[in-house]
Amino acid sequence: MTAYTVSCRDTGVDYPGSFITESKEERIDHVQLHARKAHEKPDLSSEAIELAIKVATPV
Repeated sequence: MTAYTVSCRDTGVDYPGSFITESKEERIDHVQLHARKAHEKPDLSSEAIELAIKVATPV
């Protein structure tokens, strides 16, 4: 299994947040949780989620 790193800056948001996940499903969960807690965005669009998955970098 490949781990991935996801960064807010990679999605165009000027924020230092980043994290590492072990799977695609985990990336989706972490992106949604981070958006809710750090950016006060309770519901991300499917496009925003797809962007975060697309810019994730293999570790």
